[in-house]
Amino acid sequence: MKIVSKIIITAFLCIGFSTRSQTKSQALSKINTEGFQKSQVMRIVSDLSDVYGPRLAGTDQYFTAAEWAKKTMENWGIDKVYYENYCDDCMGWEVKSFNVEMTAPTYMKIQAYPYAWTESSNGVQIGDLIWIESHADLDKVKKQWSGKIQGKTILIGAAPEQNMLFDPLSTRFTKEQIEEAEKSIEPAPKNALSHNAGDMDLIGNLAVIFDSMVRKDDAFFAFLKAEGALSIFGTTPFFPGIIHPSGTYNFRESDAKPIPYFAISPESFGKLKRLIGRGMNPKIKFHLDSELYLRPENNVNIFAEIMGSDPKLKDEVVMIGAHFDSWHPASGATDNGAGSAVMMEVMRIIKASGLKPKRTIRIALWGGEEQAFVGSMAYAEKHFGKVKETTRKKEFEKISAYINMDNGAGQMRGIYLQGNEAVRPIFEAMLEPYAYLDVNNLTIQNTDFTDHDVFDYYKIPGFQIIQDKLNYSTVTHHTNLDALEYVPERDMKINATVIAALVYQIAQEDSRLPRED
Repeated sequence: MKIVSKIIITAFLCIGFSTRSQTKSQALSKINTEGFQKSQVMRIVSDLSDVYGPRLAGTDQYFTAAEWAKKTMENWGIDKVYYENYCDDCMGWEVKSFNVEMTAPTYMKIQAYPYAWTESSNGVQIGDLIWIESHADLDKVKKQWSGKIQGKTILIGAAPEQNMLFDPLSTRFTKEQIEEAEKSIEPAPKNALSHNAGDMDLIGNLAVIFDSMVRKDDAFFAFLKAEGALSIFGTTPFFPGIIHPSGTYNFRESDAKPIPYFAISPESFGKLKRLIGRGMNPKIKFHLDSELYLRPENNVNIFAEIMGSDPKLKDEVVMIGAHFDSWHPASGATDNGAGSAVMMEVMRIIKASGLKPKRTIRIALWGGEEQAFVGSMAYAEKHFGKVKETTRKKEFEKISAYINMDNGAGQMRGIYLQGNEAVRPIFEAMLEPYAYLDVNNLTIQNTDFTDHDVFDYYKIPGFQIIQDKLNYSTVTHHTNLDALEYVPERDMKINATVIAALVYQIAQEDSRLPRED
């Protein structure tokens, strides 16, 4: 009798396993059909970039894009779509018109774009150009230049080294690079697929890091303004002719705003510097008509939810996200229209497939990521608890995982595990059906400087997708060429479909994903 009982129990277990396997297979088939054959991801990113880009944080254009995203997801039948404000003193800044020229010793149209949150020029200005190679030692600069820069335009920094463009501008990760990352046994500081992820507490020390990296020039800007300089020219070595006006980051109402500050192409910079070196005294003519304004209602994170169906698990949440804001000189297609479009498409795929996830699936489209995660930090402190405090709110326990996309438009190749070894076998099983697309590579390594860092700080399983670089770091990131032309359709379809499958499977798990110690 015992033998018969064991046979019956084994049979029931096999039937149960087979049923679960069949149910998973059917769900993935629905996701694949919707994601690969009925995709809307390119329409979404086209709207985000061509129609609603750029989306500089704090601007009316950002909020107009947010309204479009909200309405779009409502029209898909997403269960709940809403905003949360993230900043009361983050200012908007818009360019109305500008022009930059050299008028002597000969005429040259200078390829330029203004940095964000800089002041207007109050009409056309004309003045001589001088070069200050380094302002790291501000006392030395003041001693040399006090009383000598009124009415001048300042060329700052060293000229970029010559670049003959022998190296390719667009690349995909090689098999060797992926294998090297997979073999890693420690999460930091070495990172074979991205920039080095340091072992510093990024979120806990965010203010210090932010000031040291992007606000380090404030005292120099103040000196130039006090001395009566007309404008500033700087460059970044993006060849050929790419303009990279990342920003001054003086975006809060209380921040002092620099004089008109232009990023110029490396070639224009090189010529101007050489003319100065020959004593030929370039004369600059320019104007910048820009507008600064404060409208706190523009500063919103956008959320949407597919409500969970399981009575016991529906209050738990699987989150996905991407930053919705972009820089101002182009349409924000790869940074981060592509990531936002993919995550919106994930929500559409799951809803249109008719699937009923056990847990709630929530998308977050963050504002202010480019200003050091202002949007996601505000959300975390409101819902999880204050940074550098140990007390956590109940909602913190409800988040199973957070998946982020913010590295351009390249194909997903896998996941950075952020030091969380316990999720490796889980992700291996979930991604195995898509191994033929080479998206199932896992590395224990960290990557940083985007919104998943916030969740990782709170010890919520927060992950960034490994993506092929393409031309993200050489052509489009924060440049005047961040346009739809650099968004490949096949890569986008794969990203949205695979992440939809991954997120759905996480929502179906019996328990939350394991957390780091």
